[in-house]
Amino acid sequence: MPADRKKEAPDGCYWRGEVLWARFTVGGKEYRFSLKTGDTTVARNRAAAEHAKIVAAHSFGENRKLWADAVTAWGQVMVKEVGARTFDRYTNSLDIIDDYLTGLHVDEVSDETVAEIIRARRAAGVSTATIRRDLTALSSVLGYAVDEKWRRGNPALEAMRSRRMKERRDPIVLPEDSDIERVIDRAPGNFKLLIRAALLTGCRQDELVTLERRRVDLTRKAIRVRGKGNKDREVSLTDEAVALFASIPANLKTRAVFWHDGAKGRSGERAREEPEPGPFINPATRFSLYTRSVAAAEAEEIAKAARRGKKLEPTFRRFRFHDLRHRFAVDYLRSGRGGLYDLQQEMGHTSIKVTELYLSFLTADEKARAKGAPARNTAQVHRFPGLTEV
Repeated sequence: MPADRKKEAPDGCYWRGEVLWARFTVGGKEYRFSLKTGDTTVARNRAAAEHAKIVAAHSFGENRKLWADAVTAWGQVMVKEVGARTFDRYTNSLDIIDDYLTGLHVDEVSDETVAEIIRARRAAGVSTATIRRDLTALSSVLGYAVDEKWRRGNPALEAMRSRRMKERRDPIVLPEDSDIERVIDRAPGNFKLLIRAALLTGCRQDELVTLERRRVDLTRKAIRVRGKGNKDREVSLTDEAVALFASIPANLKTRAVFWHDGAKGRSGERAREEPEPGPFINPATRFSLYTRSVAAAEAEEIAKAARRGKKLEPTFRRFRFHDLRHRFAVDYLRSGRGGLYDLQQEMGHTSIKVTELYLSFLTADEKARAKGAPARNTAQVHRFPGLTEV
């Protein structure tokens, strides 16, 4: 062993033959152990990791919690604090990232642990929005652990605040009337009415799917929906929307306004998912199926025309259920039904900045009117002929 080799040892480490050992004192007790390597970089990292564990064990003592125990304690509290859907999203995310956390104490979840989760999720092709959802669940557990004095700091929260994790906002798409009608024609039963209601109210998909009959007041021309953050919001109805809601048949087996008819006459996976009449399950997937069906039918017509020597251009543009909400917002401002701040309340936007995104679709006069409207007025926008009478 060269005499100057000891100088190469990282801080807190020393040589024993060809192997580096760690040595440090925590709480008045000296710790010495082999790092099982002669690589100074590896030794430095291993020593730092072990030092952190020992410091944590000394700091938290008998109150130290394993990750699994922290999640259990968090769940017992959180299930009472948030809505069922939010809790399900949290637990689903925690199940997905569990492999990176099992076996750790909650105080051992570090910046590197979070970075590893992010790298793995990106490698799996997951979107930034989904990763943020997973980190939100992780942050909720770590925040609870901080409150309980089981750890210090919340690396998941810090990761979400970083520039790399800023969620990219998808461009706003305004579906055309003809495209909306073609999808409605493909949809069965009450799902047609669900699509129309989204366009006439601007409500989010979940807000309509979970809407109960007791929350519909046709006399006052309003519905009360449960929005983001489990917050209630009142949405006003035009005469046409009132007529639509009045036309929806009630089913005594469910409180849902928009209900499917159960598994009657069906078999397979959908029948197992929806055995009884009730709220629609996976409506976004259903909607996507209908838009794909329209696109496929059009593609077939174009192919048939091509075989006859005639060239047709595709006219249908696929869109998401959420795009109906965007179309409602722009129509609302264009019609003069209300101003920008009225729309903010109708849509349930926390920030007016989000509502202002729709101004880019307006003319100069429409923008001025939307920004300067002093109060709500009673302008009506009739979209579906035949539904204007209650």
